[in-house]
Amino acid sequence: MVRVAAGALVAFIVVGILVIGDAALTRAATVWYTGQRAFGNVTVEPAVDDATGEEIFLLTPNGAPFPSKAPERAQAPLYLVAYPTNSTITDAFNCTPTTCDHAQRVPFPWYPSGGLLKGHDHLVGVSRTGGDFNVAWDVELDYFTQQGFADGAINHRILTLDELNAAKTRGDVQPADIGVVFNCSSTNVATYLRGRPLTFTP
Repeated sequence: MVRVAAGALVAFIVVGILVIGDAALTRAATVWYTGQRAFGNVTVEPAVDDATGEEIFLLTPNGAPFPSKAPERAQAPLYLVAYPTNSTITDAFNCTPTTCDHAQRVPFPWYPSGGLLKGHDHLVGVSRTGGDFNVAWDVELDYFTQQGFADGAINHRILTLDELNAAKTRGDVQPADIGVVFNCSSTNVATYLRGRPLTFTP
């Protein structure tokens, strides 16, 4: 009986390692796109499924009400993780100051370059993976604390809500509700690639 239980435990651990390994390989193989693209009367930009860390895309109609008029119960959080210019991350962030028209800077004096960002990511819930999804998104700015700078947390990309919450628990990241709620829907990479890349001056 003990041998069977031990064998089952070993098998479970091996399967778990293979699943984690597959997820890591999927992330490593992802082509990370950067920046807003436009076609017709919409813009499309990359985001991250906060349950899986996989790349997704968000579509915003140009005429969408801003700010969104959706009631609070119909809103879902969008976690905007802001990386400083001295981060060593080399992945392509969802947005950079020259490829997106929002969150180009943060008002924290310990961020170098006058608060200019190297880039930021949009972590959102996706219904098919059990995330908190809605068309109206309440933006939470997640910025690195001075501790997060000192211990090197700024050099590790946060791709899931679990990783973000762990960084908050350690004191490396702090959230700020910036009072922005906007409407967008999820779409696919083919829609994103239809658009022409946009450029901006930070």
